[in-house]
Parts: sequence; structure tokens; C-alpha cells
Amino acid sequence: MTDPLHPRSPEPKELDAALGRLLTPPSAPPPAPSTVRGLRKTLREERARLWCTGPIGTPLGAVLTLPRPGRIEMLLGTPLGPADDPTPTGRCLEAALASGRQTDNHLAQLVHVPEAVGTAEAAKLGGMEWLAELQFLRTASIPEPAASMNASAPLQSNITWCDCDDLDTQALHAVLLETYVDAQDCPGLRGRREPEDILIGHEASGVRHQWMAAKIEQELVGVLLLAETPERHLLQVLYVGVVPKFRGKGLGQKFMAKANEIAISRKLPLSLHVDRRNTAALKLYRKFDLQPRESRVAWIAEIR
Repeated sequence: MTDPLHPRSPEPKELDAALGRLLTPPSAPPPAPSTVRGLRKTLREERARLWCTGPIGTPLGAVLTLPRPGRIEMLLGTPLGPADDPTPTGRCLEAALASGRQTDNHLAQLVHVPEAVGTAEAAKLGGMEWLAELQFLRTASIPEPAASMNASAPLQSNITWCDCDDLDTQALHAVLLETYVDAQDCPGLRGRREPEDILIGHEASGVRHQWMAAKIEQELVGVLLLAETPERHLLQVLYVGVVPKFRGKGLGQKFMAKANEIAISRKLPLSLHVDRRNTAALKLYRKFDLQPRESRVAWIAEIR
């Protein structure tokens, strides 16, 4: 007997229906045609792969795989509520991961809104691992100067900043890896990606990058990676990391003060994403008036 939920690449006549299923569950009205056309363009231009399952012409689930710089694949799946059947989308995720293992990519990631609890069930069925709930924070406007917070930091030694381009690759990779040791943000990513891939991924995020490494008495103690959003409406903290030896000394506050200073100079609000379990970081960010906005649930799977 033919498996009615066997994942497949959609036939040309059902392509728009499959793309629409990426945006709405079977129980909801179809999305606007203009939105589907945008996805069709993405499918064509970004070497994306599309999977669907269910009756031909009326798919019940779909998953789009988007290759991204840094040997990672971003997955977009049908948004599902508690009453929606997760099995069709789960089967598509399973097929997408199997296909990803035939590529040179190392990691797949799926992100969805917290309310899409059915999508979470589909991720489990597809063989993915829960990573974190990521909270987006931003200042309401251009930040205020944070000089008084700088002065109160416990660490009195002067930090000197250098451009990451001035470091040799081995030194940059070494300090980056060291900042991940026992880090509280997304610990499930630890050891899953190579330093070069991490940096390539960050480089593909945003424009007008400013990547800095911090030194104390010529010893590298951490990194601060910044970029503007493509629309140049926000300055993003892509990554802030301190090596274990220098944690608990107020360095995180000094790093954020530096980011704050650059946001002021560029006349942009400051923004970042943080693992909601990282209470120490959330407490620090509140000092810089970074307020929580929307959040997303992230899942990962190794595909190498």
C-alpha cells in the first residue's frame, strides 16, 4: 500500500499550494498570493529544497530548506497549533534532514513562534533537538550614554580593543572557542560548529560589521561582534563572549557599554537575541534599557 504521507518534492501544478502550506496550517485560509510569489522567488534564487506530504494538490504539511553561509540549513515548516496534526510536517522534516546529510552542511535549524506547539511536536517527530527559546531585545530608541555604569564595574584594569581583522586567524578562533566554554547561551550548540563556520555565519548577518576583540595586558579576554540590520534600522549585538578566566569581573558590562557607545555614535537603537534561560545576561541587558520583544523557539539537528 502506498504511504499517503510519503514526503515528496511537489509537482509543478501543486507548487503554490505547497508553498502556501509553509505559511498556514490546513485549518486556516490560504495566504495572500503575493506572499506565495515571494516564496517562489526564494525557492528559485537560493538553491532551496521543498518537501510536502499528503494528497497531491492539497498538501497537509511542507518544509522548505534554505542553505545558509557557515554550513547551516534553515528550515521553514508549517505553523501548527495544538489542534493540528504534526505528523505530515514531521515527516517532511525527517526527509529534509535526510537530504541535508547528502550535502556539505553540518547543522539544520528550525525556528517557530512559541504558540506553534504543534510545530514543536513535528520537530520532535522529525528527529530534531530543542535548543532554546530566544528572546529578542532592543532599546526603544538611540541608547543613552552608560559612563556611570562603566565606572562601577568591579574590574579596574583597562581594556584595550582591537579589530578582529588585526588578529591572526588561529588566535581569533582560539579566543572564540574559549568564550563558548560553559557559556549560558544556547549550551546545546557547544562543539556543534567549527569557529570558521560560526564567523562566516555572523559575517552573513547584517551590514557594516564592527568586530572587536578585547585585551587586558595583551591577553585576549573576549570578543564583541556587531552589525547593522540590512535595513540599517538597528545595531545588532551578534555575539558577546568572555573567556572563563575573566568572568565575574564586570567585563560583560564593559562589553555592553562599548556596544552602547557604538550604537550612540551610529544613531541607532541597540538589539540582540538571548537564551531566555540566561538570567545573568538578561539582568545585565536590562541595565542598558534593552527591553524584551518577541521570542522564538529554536530546534537543531546535526546533518554531517
